[in-house]
Order: sequence, then C-alpha cells, then structure tokens
Amino acid sequence: MHQNVPINSFIEFLMGWDFTGIQSTIFIIYLSVFVIGSIKFYSKSKNKSCYFKKIFSGLLGCSIMVIALSGPLDYYSSEIFSAHMLQHIFIAMVAIPILLISNPMPLILWAFPKYIRYGIGTGLNKKGIIRIFLNFATKPKIALPLFIITLWGWHFPDAYNASLNNEFIHFIMHISMIISGLFFWWPITGAPPIRTSMTYPQKLLYLLIIITPTAALAAIITLSNTIIYTGYINSPDHFGINTFEDQRIGGLLMWIPGNLIYLISITIIFFKWFFSEEKKFK
Repeated sequence: MHQNVPINSFIEFLMGWDFTGIQSTIFIIYLSVFVIGSIKFYSKSKNKSCYFKKIFSGLLGCSIMVIALSGPLDYYSSEIFSAHMLQHIFIAMVAIPILLISNPMPLILWAFPKYIRYGIGTGLNKKGIIRIFLNFATKPKIALPLFIITLWGWHFPDAYNASLNNEFIHFIMHISMIISGLFFWWPITGAPPIRTSMTYPQKLLYLLIIITPTAALAAIITLSNTIIYTGYINSPDHFGINTFEDQRIGGLLMWIPGNLIYLISITIIFFKWFFSEEKKFK
C-alpha cells in the first residue's frame, strides 16, 4: 500500500508516478532505443513524410505504455482494481497495436551498430531463428488461444491476488500480457518481418472471436455478488468508492471500453475490405 488514507482528488491521483520498477526500466530502455533508431533512420530516409507518421505512431505507443507501466494506473494498481483493469487495457489493447502499426523493427535495428544490426538481421531472414519463431507464435491458432489463456489465467483469484503481493509476479503478469498481446495483434497489423496471410474476412472473424471470452470474464467480475479479488479488501476507499463497487467498475471497464476497442478495429478492417473490393470493380 502506498498510503493508509484514501485520495479524493484526481490531481493527487495523477501525481502517482514510479519509474523504479523493473518493467518501467525495461520499457524506458526500449523507448530510448526506439528514439535513437528513429533519429538515425529518419536522417537517412528519402521519404521523410512517410516515416514521420510511423515514428509518431511508435512514440505514441511508447508513451501510452510508459504511462501504463509507470504512471498512476500502475502506482495505484495494488489499491484500486479499476485502475489495474484500465492499465491492462492500455497495455494489451491500446499501446501494442499502435506500436505494431509503426513498423518498429527497422527503427529498433538502426539504434545498434552495424555489426549487431547485421547479426540480428540474419535471425530475421526467411530461415532465421527469430523469423521462424515469430511465424509460429503469430499464427492465429497459436496467438488467439494464448491471448485468451493469458487474460483468463491472470484473472483467477489466486493468480491475481499473488500479483498484488509480489512485485516479481506482478512483473511476470505484465510481461506475459505484453508478449501475448504482441502475438495477438501481429496477424492483424501485418508488421514486418511477419506478413500476415489473413484475409479481411479472417481478420474480422479473428477479432469477433476474442469478444466473447473478454465479455464473459467481464460479466463474471461485474455481476459477482462477492469480492473476487480479496487482495483489495483492506485498500482505502479512494474517491469514496468501496472495494465491491471498485470491482464492478473494473469489470465494466473490461466489458465496455475493452470490447469497444475490438469493435473499432473490426470497423476499420471492414471499411478497408470494402474499399479494397470497390477498387477491384473500378
């Protein structure tokens, strides 16, 4: 617990930052590598306007991830269940797809000296070990079940409560969400070096499938008549919201904004499909 008295001011909530955690350190290093690589790549690029959009997208994704891992959502995650839920939404459903849209791999590689860049590049070739692993892990029949298992697995009460009481388990929770999130969104974005073979209808079905398990878990949390996550029982009633009410708010956040992100993605893909089909008949 960070404090024994509840906070009632949103300004006070926004002041909760902590950059000392392992997860924060790792992602700040990633952000630094991305910025260095972006500067070097941008300076040598001829089509600067095209890469500016990708760099902006990458920095936006990095910023959202840093806010989620080091900001108030993480700082109060052991006291406010709904903040923890919002943190997971930011990590797995917002930051990761934005990062992948930016096509980060070339920008990251450019941060390193040439000999390291070539060494990693060898692993990313068609028969490289990194490429082979990514091709396997991002297959829909692997990525989709892994994402669902990770989501449900960490929301079993024993696993969730353990993450509240142990920083290392909390770290593993977030790392597993980041990794499974990357594998889940990669077939949708088709970010290099993995070029997705999924058609637009397959992408729509893929996203429609994930809505049901997410909604089912959210419904269990929201409609429960008891406190599921007992690790929050002794938490202060921040903003005048007790533990039971906080649990319901967290479930609703997963249920509505969480699934809304999938629905927005489905809408974008549908219109891309529509316009691509329209071009065929012109």
